Amino acid sequence: MTQSNHKVNYGNDIDRISDLPGNVIDCILQHMIVKDLVKTSILSRKWRYMWTSVPRFKFGEEFYELFDNLDNPAHEFSRIITEILFLHNGPINEFILYLPRNPKHKITFEYHNKWFLFLSRKGVKHIFLDNDEGVHVRTPSHLFSCQGLTYLYFFYFNLSIPPSFCGFKTLLQLHLLFITFESGALESLLPGCPLLEKLAIELCSGYECIDISSSTLTHLTVSIEENCIFRFNRSLPILQRLDVELVCEQMLYAHANIFPLSQLINLKYLSLDYVILDERKELLYIISILKSASNLVEIVIQTYYGIGYENQAPDPSEKLECSCCCLSKLGEVKIVVRSRSQHALSLARFILANSSSLKTLTFELPYEMQSDARIMLNISQDLLLMERASQKAQVKLTHS
Repeated sequence: MTQSNHKVNYGNDIDRISDLPGNVIDCILQHMIVKDLVKTSILSRKWRYMWTSVPRFKFGEEFYELFDNLDNPAHEFSRIITEILFLHNGPINEFILYLPRNPKHKITFEYHNKWFLFLSRKGVKHIFLDNDEGVHVRTPSHLFSCQGLTYLYFFYFNLSIPPSFCGFKTLLQLHLLFITFESGALESLLPGCPLLEKLAIELCSGYECIDISSSTLTHLTVSIEENCIFRFNRSLPILQRLDVELVCEQMLYAHANIFPLSQLINLKYLSLDYVILDERKELLYIISILKSASNLVEIVIQTYYGIGYENQAPDPSEKLECSCCCLSKLGEVKIVVRSRSQHALSLARFILANSSSLKTLTFELPYEMQSDARIMLNISQDLLLMERASQKAQVKLTHS
Protein backbone atom coordinates (compact mmCIF):
# COMPACT_ATOMS: atom_id res chain seq x y z
CA MET A 1 0.00 0.00 0.00
CA THR A 2 1.37 3.36 -0.97
CA GLN A 3 1.35 5.97 1.78
CA SER A 4 -0.43 9.20 0.86
CA ASN A 5 1.67 12.35 0.63
CA HIS A 6 -1.24 14.53 1.74
CA LYS A 7 -0.89 15.98 5.23
CA VAL A 8 -3.83 16.35 7.54
CA ASN A 9 -3.65 18.92 10.35
CA TYR A 10 -6.01 18.15 13.21
CA GLY A 11 -5.11 21.28 15.19
CA ASN A 12 -7.62 23.88 16.22
CA ASP A 13 -5.43 26.91 15.45
CA ILE A 14 -5.74 26.95 11.66
CA ASP A 15 -6.53 30.47 10.37
CA ARG A 16 -8.88 29.47 7.59
CA ILE A 17 -10.47 32.93 7.29
CA SER A 18 -7.20 34.67 6.46
CA ASP A 19 -6.59 32.19 3.66
CA LEU A 20 -9.78 33.21 1.88
CA PRO A 21 -9.39 35.25 -1.34
CA GLY A 22 -9.16 38.98 -0.72
CA ASN A 23 -12.40 39.77 -2.56
CA VAL A 24 -14.29 37.26 -0.37
CA ILE A 25 -12.90 38.81 2.83
CA ASP A 26 -13.85 42.27 1.59
CA CYS A 27 -17.39 41.08 0.90
CA ILE A 28 -17.71 39.61 4.41
CA LEU A 29 -16.40 42.77 6.08
CA GLN A 30 -18.66 45.08 4.08
CA HIS A 31 -21.78 43.34 5.41
CA MET A 32 -20.79 43.47 9.08
CA ILE A 33 -22.26 46.02 11.45
CA VAL A 34 -19.70 48.58 12.61
CA LYS A 35 -19.31 47.11 16.11
CA ASP A 36 -18.36 43.67 14.79
CA LEU A 37 -16.30 45.14 11.98
CA VAL A 38 -13.95 46.95 14.37
CA LYS A 39 -13.75 43.84 16.59
CA THR A 40 -12.04 41.94 13.75
CA SER A 41 -8.87 43.87 14.62
CA ILE A 42 -8.27 41.50 17.57
CA LEU A 43 -8.42 38.29 15.49
CA SER A 44 -4.74 38.35 14.60
CA ARG A 45 -1.90 40.67 13.68
CA LYS A 46 -2.86 40.30 10.02
CA TRP A 47 -6.42 41.44 10.79
CA ARG A 48 -5.50 44.37 13.03
CA TYR A 49 -6.00 47.07 10.38
CA MET A 50 -7.94 45.16 7.77
CA TRP A 51 -11.20 46.89 8.72
CA THR A 52 -9.68 50.30 7.94
CA SER A 53 -9.82 49.61 4.21
CA VAL A 54 -13.46 48.47 4.06
CA PRO A 55 -15.21 50.65 1.42
CA ARG A 56 -18.67 50.60 3.10
CA PHE A 57 -19.86 51.94 6.44
CA LYS A 58 -23.34 51.70 7.92
CA PHE A 59 -24.24 53.50 11.15
CA GLY A 60 -27.74 52.29 11.99
CA GLU A 61 -29.94 51.98 15.06
CA GLU A 62 -28.02 49.00 16.41
CA PHE A 63 -24.88 51.18 16.53
CA TYR A 64 -26.49 53.95 18.61
CA GLU A 65 -28.02 51.45 21.05
CA LEU A 66 -24.51 50.60 22.23
CA PHE A 67 -24.30 54.00 23.93
CA ASP A 68 -27.70 54.14 25.64
CA ASN A 69 -26.27 53.74 29.15
CA LEU A 70 -23.90 56.71 28.86
CA ASP A 71 -24.63 60.17 30.26
CA ASN A 72 -23.83 61.89 26.96
CA PRO A 73 -24.26 59.22 24.26
CA ALA A 74 -24.41 61.66 21.33
CA HIS A 75 -20.98 63.08 22.10
CA GLU A 76 -19.46 59.63 22.50
CA PHE A 77 -20.77 57.98 19.34
CA SER A 78 -20.11 61.15 17.32
CA ARG A 79 -16.51 60.99 18.49
CA ILE A 80 -16.25 57.30 17.61
CA ILE A 81 -17.75 57.76 14.13
CA THR A 82 -15.21 60.54 13.57
CA GLU A 83 -12.33 58.31 14.69
CA ILE A 84 -13.48 55.39 12.55
CA LEU A 85 -13.66 57.59 9.46
CA PHE A 86 -10.35 59.33 10.10
CA LEU A 87 -8.54 56.02 10.66
CA HIS A 88 -9.76 54.74 7.31
CA ASN A 89 -6.96 54.39 4.77
CA GLY A 90 -8.72 53.60 1.49
CA PRO A 91 -11.62 54.76 -0.68
CA ILE A 92 -15.13 54.81 0.84
CA ASN A 93 -17.72 53.88 -1.77
CA GLU A 94 -20.84 53.71 0.39
CA PHE A 95 -21.87 55.63 3.51
CA ILE A 96 -25.19 54.87 5.27
CA LEU A 97 -26.20 57.08 8.18
CA TYR A 98 -29.39 56.95 10.25
CA LEU A 99 -30.16 59.89 12.52
CA PRO A 100 -32.06 58.34 15.46
CA ARG A 101 -35.29 59.72 16.96
CA ASN A 102 -34.04 59.60 20.57
CA PRO A 103 -33.22 63.21 21.67
CA LYS A 104 -30.20 61.88 23.58
CA HIS A 105 -28.78 60.72 20.25
CA LYS A 106 -28.95 64.06 18.45
CA ILE A 107 -25.84 64.65 16.33
CA THR A 108 -24.75 68.25 15.90
CA PHE A 109 -24.52 69.88 12.49
CA GLU A 110 -20.77 70.41 12.94
CA TYR A 111 -20.17 66.66 13.07
CA HIS A 112 -22.33 66.08 9.96
CA ASN A 113 -20.37 68.64 8.02
CA LYS A 114 -17.01 67.31 9.15
CA TRP A 115 -17.92 63.76 8.06
CA PHE A 116 -19.08 64.78 4.61
CA LEU A 117 -16.02 66.91 4.01
CA PHE A 118 -13.95 63.81 4.79
CA LEU A 119 -16.14 61.60 2.58
CA SER A 120 -15.81 64.02 -0.32
CA ARG A 121 -12.06 63.45 -0.21
CA LYS A 122 -12.56 59.68 -0.16
CA GLY A 123 -14.46 59.61 -3.46
CA VAL A 124 -17.73 58.41 -1.92
CA LYS A 125 -20.22 57.18 -4.53
CA HIS A 126 -23.27 56.07 -2.54
CA ILE A 127 -24.83 58.11 0.31
CA PHE A 128 -27.95 57.08 2.25
CA LEU A 129 -29.12 59.70 4.79
CA ASP A 130 -32.18 58.73 6.84
CA ASN A 131 -33.26 61.30 9.42
CA ASP A 132 -35.67 59.70 11.88
CA GLU A 133 -35.64 62.60 14.36
CA GLY A 134 -39.18 63.64 13.41
CA VAL A 135 -38.14 67.19 12.49
CA HIS A 136 -36.34 68.53 9.45
CA VAL A 137 -32.64 69.19 9.96
CA ARG A 138 -30.20 71.29 7.99
CA THR A 139 -28.37 69.68 5.10
CA PRO A 140 -24.59 69.40 5.63
CA SER A 141 -23.14 71.89 3.16
CA HIS A 142 -20.14 69.65 2.46
CA LEU A 143 -22.49 67.02 1.05
CA PHE A 144 -22.36 69.06 -2.16
CA SER A 145 -18.58 68.59 -2.27
CA CYS A 146 -19.08 64.85 -2.92
CA GLN A 147 -18.64 65.21 -6.67
CA GLY A 148 -18.25 61.49 -7.37
CA LEU A 149 -21.74 60.51 -6.16
CA THR A 150 -23.76 58.04 -8.22
CA TYR A 151 -26.57 57.42 -5.65
CA LEU A 152 -28.14 59.78 -3.10
CA TYR A 153 -31.05 59.01 -0.76
CA PHE A 154 -32.23 61.90 1.39
CA PHE A 155 -34.97 61.74 4.08
CA TYR A 156 -36.38 64.60 6.21
CA PHE A 157 -33.94 67.45 5.57
CA ASN A 158 -34.13 71.14 4.78
CA LEU A 159 -32.31 71.45 1.48
CA SER A 160 -30.55 74.59 0.33
CA ILE A 161 -27.96 74.74 -2.45
CA PRO A 162 -24.65 76.53 -1.71
CA PRO A 163 -23.57 79.11 -4.33
CA SER A 164 -20.43 77.13 -5.08
CA PHE A 165 -22.35 73.98 -6.10
CA CYS A 166 -21.52 72.98 -9.68
CA GLY A 167 -23.70 69.87 -9.90
CA PHE A 168 -23.48 66.12 -9.31
CA LYS A 169 -22.08 65.28 -12.73
CA THR A 170 -22.01 61.50 -12.19
CA LEU A 171 -25.23 61.05 -10.17
CA LEU A 172 -27.44 58.25 -11.55
CA GLN A 173 -30.08 57.86 -8.82
CA LEU A 174 -31.65 60.55 -6.62
CA HIS A 175 -34.35 59.81 -4.01
CA LEU A 176 -35.81 62.80 -2.13
CA LEU A 177 -38.38 62.00 0.58
CA PHE A 178 -40.00 64.54 2.95
CA ILE A 179 -37.57 67.24 1.87
CA THR A 180 -38.29 70.95 2.37
CA PHE A 181 -36.63 72.89 -0.44
CA GLU A 182 -35.41 76.39 0.28
CA SER A 183 -35.16 79.29 -2.19
CA GLY A 184 -35.25 77.44 -5.49
CA ALA A 185 -33.14 74.50 -4.31
CA LEU A 186 -34.92 71.84 -6.37
CA GLU A 187 -34.82 73.97 -9.52
CA SER A 188 -31.06 74.39 -9.01
CA LEU A 189 -30.37 70.78 -8.13
CA LEU A 190 -31.95 68.88 -11.03
CA PRO A 191 -30.19 70.65 -13.93
CA GLY A 192 -26.89 69.85 -12.23
CA CYS A 193 -27.47 66.10 -12.60
CA PRO A 194 -27.07 65.50 -16.36
CA LEU A 195 -26.76 61.70 -16.17
CA LEU A 196 -29.71 61.04 -13.85
CA GLU A 197 -31.52 57.77 -14.64
CA LYS A 198 -33.81 57.34 -11.61
CA LEU A 199 -35.51 60.21 -9.80
CA ALA A 200 -37.99 60.10 -6.89
CA ILE A 201 -39.54 63.25 -5.38
CA GLU A 202 -41.97 62.13 -2.71
CA LEU A 203 -43.97 64.18 -0.18
CA CYS A 204 -41.64 67.15 -0.53
CA SER A 205 -42.47 70.85 -0.11
CA GLY A 206 -41.04 74.30 -0.69
CA TYR A 207 -41.63 74.60 -4.41
CA GLU A 208 -44.63 75.63 -6.49
CA CYS A 209 -43.77 74.45 -9.97
CA ILE A 210 -40.97 72.42 -11.51
CA ASP A 211 -40.32 71.47 -15.11
CA ILE A 212 -38.64 68.08 -15.46
CA SER A 213 -36.60 67.51 -18.59
CA SER A 214 -34.06 64.77 -19.16
CA SER A 215 -32.72 62.73 -22.04
CA THR A 216 -31.40 60.07 -19.62
CA LEU A 217 -34.29 59.55 -17.16
CA THR A 218 -35.78 56.02 -17.25
CA HIS A 219 -37.57 55.88 -13.85
CA LEU A 220 -39.61 58.70 -12.29
CA THR A 221 -41.58 58.69 -9.02
CA VAL A 222 -43.52 61.78 -7.92
CA SER A 223 -46.03 62.69 -5.24
CA ILE A 224 -48.36 65.48 -6.34
CA GLU A 225 -49.80 67.83 -3.74
CA GLU A 226 -52.39 70.52 -4.32
CA ASN A 227 -49.96 73.40 -3.93
CA CYS A 228 -47.21 71.81 -6.03
CA ILE A 229 -47.17 71.40 -9.79
CA PHE A 230 -44.99 69.17 -11.92
CA ARG A 231 -44.65 69.83 -15.61
CA PHE A 232 -42.99 67.67 -18.23
CA ASN A 233 -43.10 70.30 -20.93
CA ARG A 234 -39.94 69.08 -22.53
CA SER A 235 -38.72 65.70 -23.65
CA LEU A 236 -38.44 62.54 -21.56
CA PRO A 237 -37.65 60.32 -24.54
CA ILE A 238 -36.58 57.11 -22.75
CA LEU A 239 -38.85 57.14 -19.69
CA GLN A 240 -39.78 53.51 -18.96
CA ARG A 241 -41.33 53.62 -15.48
CA LEU A 242 -43.66 56.25 -14.02
CA ASP A 243 -45.08 56.13 -10.47
CA VAL A 244 -47.51 58.90 -9.52
CA GLU A 245 -49.10 59.35 -6.10
CA LEU A 246 -51.83 61.94 -5.56
CA VAL A 247 -51.93 63.57 -2.14
CA CYS A 248 -54.84 65.34 -0.40
CA GLU A 249 -57.83 63.96 -2.36
CA GLN A 250 -57.42 65.56 -5.76
CA MET A 251 -58.10 64.66 -9.38
CA LEU A 252 -55.40 63.52 -11.76
CA TYR A 253 -56.94 65.31 -14.75
CA ALA A 254 -56.50 68.62 -12.88
CA HIS A 255 -52.77 68.08 -13.38
CA ALA A 256 -53.07 67.17 -17.05
CA ASN A 257 -49.80 68.88 -17.89
CA ILE A 258 -47.89 66.37 -15.79
CA PHE A 259 -48.07 63.76 -18.56
CA PRO A 260 -46.28 64.42 -21.85
CA LEU A 261 -48.76 62.23 -23.73
CA SER A 262 -46.67 62.43 -26.89
CA GLN A 263 -43.59 61.26 -24.95
CA LEU A 264 -44.91 58.06 -23.36
CA ILE A 265 -44.07 55.75 -26.23
CA ASN A 266 -41.28 53.99 -24.29
CA LEU A 267 -43.22 53.69 -21.03
CA LYS A 268 -43.43 50.07 -19.85
CA TYR A 269 -44.60 50.35 -16.23
CA LEU A 270 -47.24 52.75 -14.90
CA SER A 271 -48.44 53.10 -11.31
CA LEU A 272 -51.17 55.57 -10.31
CA ASP A 273 -51.97 55.77 -6.60
CA TYR A 274 -54.90 57.50 -4.85
CA VAL A 275 -56.84 58.28 -8.01
CA ILE A 276 -60.57 59.00 -7.60
CA LEU A 277 -62.50 56.98 -10.15
CA ASP A 278 -65.90 58.37 -9.29
CA GLU A 279 -65.65 61.13 -11.87
CA ARG A 280 -65.97 60.40 -15.57
CA LYS A 281 -63.33 63.04 -16.38
CA GLU A 282 -60.82 61.14 -14.26
CA LEU A 283 -61.65 57.86 -16.00
CA LEU A 284 -61.34 59.41 -19.48
CA TYR A 285 -58.06 61.08 -18.60
CA ILE A 286 -56.53 57.82 -17.35
CA ILE A 287 -57.67 56.12 -20.56
CA SER A 288 -56.04 58.88 -22.63
CA ILE A 289 -52.78 58.15 -20.79
CA LEU A 290 -53.07 54.43 -21.53
CA LYS A 291 -53.74 55.07 -25.22
CA SER A 292 -50.61 57.20 -25.42
CA ALA A 293 -48.45 54.52 -23.79
CA SER A 294 -48.84 51.73 -26.33
CA ASN A 295 -45.80 49.79 -25.08
CA LEU A 296 -47.00 49.34 -21.51
CA VAL A 297 -46.41 45.87 -20.08
CA GLU A 298 -47.66 46.40 -16.51
CA ILE A 299 -50.18 48.73 -14.85
CA VAL A 300 -51.08 49.22 -11.17
CA ILE A 301 -53.94 51.60 -10.35
CA GLN A 302 -55.07 52.16 -6.78
CA THR A 303 -58.07 54.26 -5.86
CA TYR A 304 -58.46 56.74 -3.04
CA TYR A 305 -59.80 55.77 0.39
CA GLY A 306 -62.91 57.80 -0.29
CA ILE A 307 -65.23 57.87 2.73
CA GLY A 308 -67.67 60.01 0.81
CA TYR A 309 -68.12 57.34 -1.88
CA GLU A 310 -69.04 54.41 0.32
CA ASN A 311 -72.75 54.55 -0.54
CA GLN A 312 -72.22 54.56 -4.29
CA ALA A 313 -72.55 51.23 -6.07
CA PRO A 314 -70.21 50.41 -8.98
CA ASP A 315 -71.67 51.28 -12.38
CA PRO A 316 -71.17 48.40 -14.85
CA SER A 317 -72.94 50.20 -17.69
CA GLU A 318 -70.12 52.58 -18.64
CA LYS A 319 -68.87 51.77 -22.14
CA LEU A 320 -65.79 53.28 -23.75
CA GLU A 321 -64.95 53.07 -27.41
CA CYS A 322 -61.62 52.20 -28.95
CA SER A 323 -61.07 51.22 -32.55
CA CYS A 324 -58.09 48.91 -32.04
CA CYS A 325 -56.11 46.97 -29.44
CA CYS A 326 -54.06 49.97 -28.32
CA LEU A 327 -52.39 48.05 -25.47
CA SER A 328 -50.94 45.19 -27.49
CA LYS A 329 -47.99 44.50 -25.15
CA LEU A 330 -49.78 44.78 -21.81
CA GLY A 331 -49.41 41.61 -19.76
CA GLU A 332 -50.23 42.36 -16.11
CA VAL A 333 -52.83 44.71 -14.60
CA LYS A 334 -53.85 45.31 -11.01
CA ILE A 335 -56.76 47.58 -10.04
CA VAL A 336 -57.08 48.13 -6.29
CA VAL A 337 -60.50 49.48 -5.30
CA ARG A 338 -60.22 50.91 -1.80
CA SER A 339 -63.82 52.14 -1.81
CA ARG A 340 -66.77 51.67 -4.15
CA SER A 341 -65.30 53.63 -7.03
CA GLN A 342 -68.00 54.08 -9.61
CA HIS A 343 -65.93 53.73 -12.78
CA ALA A 344 -63.41 51.07 -11.71
CA LEU A 345 -65.28 48.35 -13.60
CA SER A 346 -65.39 50.55 -16.69
CA LEU A 347 -61.62 50.87 -16.56
CA ALA A 348 -61.28 47.07 -16.26
CA ARG A 349 -63.65 46.63 -19.24
CA PHE A 350 -61.58 49.01 -21.40
CA ILE A 351 -58.30 47.27 -20.53
CA LEU A 352 -59.68 43.76 -21.19
CA ALA A 353 -61.11 44.81 -24.56
CA ASN A 354 -57.89 46.47 -25.76
CA SER A 355 -55.05 44.27 -24.47
CA SER A 356 -54.35 41.46 -26.92
CA SER A 357 -51.44 40.02 -24.88
CA LEU A 358 -52.97 40.32 -21.43
CA LYS A 359 -52.22 37.47 -19.04
CA THR A 360 -53.76 38.58 -15.74
CA LEU A 361 -56.09 41.33 -14.56
CA THR A 362 -56.44 41.41 -10.78
CA PHE A 363 -59.40 43.33 -9.38
CA GLU A 364 -58.88 43.84 -5.65
CA LEU A 365 -61.70 44.96 -3.35
CA PRO A 366 -61.53 46.14 0.27
CA TYR A 367 -61.98 43.37 2.81
CA GLU A 368 -65.19 44.85 4.24
CA MET A 369 -67.00 44.64 0.89
CA GLN A 370 -67.08 40.86 0.89
CA SER A 371 -69.84 41.01 3.52
CA ASP A 372 -72.18 42.42 0.85
CA ALA A 373 -72.93 39.26 -1.14
CA ARG A 374 -75.07 41.05 -3.72
CA ILE A 375 -72.36 43.50 -4.73
CA MET A 376 -69.70 40.80 -4.77
CA LEU A 377 -71.85 38.63 -7.03
CA ASN A 378 -72.59 41.51 -9.40
CA ILE A 379 -68.93 42.49 -9.69
CA SER A 380 -67.88 38.88 -10.23
CA GLN A 381 -70.46 38.38 -12.99
CA ASP A 382 -69.55 41.66 -14.70
CA LEU A 383 -65.87 40.75 -14.77
CA LEU A 384 -66.57 37.29 -16.18
CA LEU A 385 -68.81 38.59 -18.96
CA MET A 386 -66.49 41.36 -20.15
CA GLU A 387 -65.15 41.08 -23.70
CA ARG A 388 -61.48 40.10 -23.86
CA ALA A 389 -59.02 40.79 -26.65
CA SER A 390 -56.70 38.12 -25.24
CA GLN A 391 -57.99 34.55 -25.05
CA LYS A 392 -55.36 33.82 -22.38
CA ALA A 393 -56.45 36.62 -20.07
CA GLN A 394 -57.37 35.57 -16.55
CA VAL A 395 -59.45 37.78 -14.29
CA LYS A 396 -58.90 37.45 -10.54
CA LEU A 397 -61.28 38.96 -7.98
CA THR A 398 -59.51 39.32 -4.63
CA HIS A 399 -59.80 41.33 -1.43
CA SER A 400 -57.28 43.02 0.84
